[in-house]
Amino acid sequence: MTEDRPTPEGLLDGEQQHASVELSEDAPSRGSIADGARRRLLGAGAALGVLIASTYVVPALHGLRPWSPDEDYIPFWNIVGRELLGQGVAAEKEQRSMAEFEALASQVARAPALPNAAPSTVMSTTAASAVPSQLSAPVKLYPPYEPHAEDDQEVAVPIEGLDRLDHYYGQLTLTELQVPGAITRGSHWGDSVLGGDGLTHAIRRQLQARFGDAGHGFHALGRYNLAYSHRGVVYADRGGWRSCEIIFKCESDGRYGYAGVSSRSSGGGTSRWRTSKEGFGSSVSRFELWYAQDPDGGRFQIKVDGEVERVVDTRSAEPGDAVETIEVPDGPHRFEVRAIGQGEARGYGVVLERDVPGAVWDELSLIGSFTQRLDYQRPEHIAWQVARRDVDLMVFMFGGNDVQRQKMDLYRTMQPYEDEYSRVIAKFRAGRPNASCLIMSLIDHGERVGKYGIQTRRIVPKLVESQRKVALEGGCAFFDTFSAMGGADSIGRWYHANPRLANPDFSHPTLAGQEVLATLFYRALMGGYVQFRKQHEGNPLPQLELPPNNAGVGRPRGEVDAAASTP
Repeated sequence: MTEDRPTPEGLLDGEQQHASVELSEDAPSRGSIADGARRRLLGAGAALGVLIASTYVVPALHGLRPWSPDEDYIPFWNIVGRELLGQGVAAEKEQRSMAEFEALASQVARAPALPNAAPSTVMSTTAASAVPSQLSAPVKLYPPYEPHAEDDQEVAVPIEGLDRLDHYYGQLTLTELQVPGAITRGSHWGDSVLGGDGLTHAIRRQLQARFGDAGHGFHALGRYNLAYSHRGVVYADRGGWRSCEIIFKCESDGRYGYAGVSSRSSGGGTSRWRTSKEGFGSSVSRFELWYAQDPDGGRFQIKVDGEVERVVDTRSAEPGDAVETIEVPDGPHRFEVRAIGQGEARGYGVVLERDVPGAVWDELSLIGSFTQRLDYQRPEHIAWQVARRDVDLMVFMFGGNDVQRQKMDLYRTMQPYEDEYSRVIAKFRAGRPNASCLIMSLIDHGERVGKYGIQTRRIVPKLVESQRKVALEGGCAFFDTFSAMGGADSIGRWYHANPRLANPDFSHPTLAGQEVLATLFYRALMGGYVQFRKQHEGNPLPQLELPPNNAGVGRPRGEVDAAASTP
């Protein structure tokens, strides 16, 4: 009787193969072969152990750590998990139609609500938006809303606290009306659920399909994590950078930049960007380098289409931050940023945008980050960064790594988490208090029960409720991602879906899952926009605002400003 082989499970699934080898009389004994193989295996294991240990000892290699307490609870996931499951470089080549994911999102929206799924309420407003004090044109009125084809799409869970999105919706109206210079910017910070730019790219793509393509947006200078990648732009880190992610608290001055990552080089560090060949992100008319100023700062060289365009000296009498802006004819371009010595140059990232009415959605993933880690930002530094970016909507999506605290400091009370998140929100909003703010809850996180069962971890609903509380008490809107994807135990259904929407760690969505999450959120965002437009018909139409005249920022949108230092 033949015994059935067990089916392999886990991250390294693969076919098991067996082979037999016949040995001749003068061949080495089976024992000596086994001993040799054992020695080679132990040697390879020891070498691997040394390599892994070096990532914990050498600060420059911290970004290559396979796992740390700051990361998700599946070891090696952020390093190799996505690549083994085809979500790294292969994701760039994957082209799925928007209609496919809209259909999947509709299936999720039509799924019956679960008894313990958190209820969702909508807080809309009937008051008109405040008209900015600085107007660039005579006040006009909101025109009647013209129905859009997307208006009939199902909304699984509406956004709570819609009145907190008035600023964003007002600016989005100007963009839809094609007011010159009306670029509406969204900034999306999050943990590894944003990794690979799947969720954020899908949001960006749908917004730009409706409101216009104003460019790719912000991108980190160096690849701080092997899983960091963006879609809609061709990027290459040519090496030479020492990158520091905020989760490691590796910048003594608390200046981590807009995306929470800095990259340093005394010479040789090189990164390149190229617009996509077609579609969204295929044109750019403005390139910005965001960097730190320092008395011992080095120099950056910026190339445009293969030619040296500018050399940026980061030396300054006082530490601060600056932005170097280069205008180019609107169209396809190549850019290179290289550190060329004479000191250590520190950069935060670049911006690729177009000076045309449209939408921008920044992917700002911090892979492996607890929510609290954003509080490491120096207050005046991140305030300047947010103000300079001229953000219209700040979106935060954290909590996946805080699930680990289920049996630690959050075992009895969620108050520490709520206090942490509230401080983070207040710190970021201080730089742009008029901007809208929204918290997206974490997705469902599961664990195996028995041989085949998958259930929601106990702390997940508690984290969702804490995030709702922080949002609504802190002046932000709230999107219940957990309920939108189906509530309790939905991660198991997503894992077994076809195509598979959740990965085998039951904590991360697949690329297809990210697309579905994006569509669920986008529909809720647009559902609120339609309500806003109908409620504001005939009310004063907001004009384009001038950014706050501090820290050297004083340009209307669409104009170039000089480099500026923080106080």
